[in-house]
Amino acid sequence: MTNCGKPVGFAEVKAILDLLVQGREDNLSFVHGDAFGWADKAMLVSAVARPFGADPAFRLIDPSLVGVGRAKETNIYIALTAGIGGFERMPFGGPYATPEQLALIAEWIDNGMPD
Repeated sequence: MTNCGKPVGFAEVKAILDLLVQGREDNLSFVHGDAFGWADKAMLVSAVARPFGADPAFRLIDPSLVGVGRAKETNIYIALTAGIGGFERMPFGGPYATPEQLALIAEWIDNGMPD
């Protein structure tokens, strides 16, 4: 949990993701398409990694894994920790999310992705 016992919210997750791709925003849309991103929570929730087309199996966050203690099974978590589908860990070439940042993202997903 974040300070004061307040649950992790979307703003904190967005800040982590923004930091990870800082200075590479143009490359992000080139690789994944303009509909990919996290400008708002709805965009992140519906994001599908472009190399996998529109295959719902490669949604970054499968709704069935939200709020049930299975955040580490989501494609976003796997992509940020080990890489997925033959692609290396994201963001490509680093810097990579710290264990603390990964824990916050997982907590947010496990808590139902609160605003």
